[in-house]
Amino acid sequence: MTMNTARKETESRVTAPDDFLAAAFHAPCRSLTMPCDLGLLEAELSSTDAPAFVWTKIAGADDPAFAPLTEMGFRVAVEEITYERPADAPTPAPPADPGFTVRKITQDAAAREAAIAEELGDLACDNLTTSRFHQDPSIPDAVACEIKKRWTMNFFTGKRGQEMYVACAADGNAVGFNQVLTTPEYKVIDLICTAANYRRRGVARAVVEAMFEPGLKTRVGSQANNAAADAFYKSLGFEPVGTSLCLHWHAGERA
Repeated sequence: MTMNTARKETESRVTAPDDFLAAAFHAPCRSLTMPCDLGLLEAELSSTDAPAFVWTKIAGADDPAFAPLTEMGFRVAVEEITYERPADAPTPAPPADPGFTVRKITQDAAAREAAIAEELGDLACDNLTTSRFHQDPSIPDAVACEIKKRWTMNFFTGKRGQEMYVACAADGNAVGFNQVLTTPEYKVIDLICTAANYRRRGVARAVVEAMFEPGLKTRVGSQANNAAADAFYKSLGFEPVGTSLCLHWHAGERA
């Protein structure tokens, strides 16, 4: 292949490499930012050999791109809701004795926390089992679990997130965490997890409340069909501010 031919093929692509997912899939993975040139996308997908995976987000089923994308083989993985908590919302008082402690790990200190990194990665793998990757029947559970484990552990290598709030039981074992992205205006719950044997004991509430900072809004995304999450976030002062559809495409699965 000549350099000019390679350049033209690269320029005709409308998707971008997703190296993070590719490492878990052990196959090419790409992301798609909408809107895009649907004709170029059709040509790109038609020339993509299996195995390969592409994902994108659109506003909803009424988006003009929804029908063309589904005709190309994209399928709805999940409907998502974005929640926001106002910057001036009051900070709740902590419980008297929750039976666990919460500590904050900053990105500056993350590299020195190797002992807990693997533990939190395993916690995510074992307990985050309802993600869009788990709900996609074309993605093996082992791959979906690996994605969540890598997502968590990337914090400790400086690749994802700026803060981590970790809940530990009296024996020192981690029972939950809240991985956080920060911007000048927002703090975003990027990944939140509670051990199955510690659910309904206030762990999720504690690691979320620990991140609240006066003057900053807080955001989180959840799945529209998750009634428990909806009630939980609303109880903390979050309100829905937007919805979206996450779509998945797998090479060779076009209807």
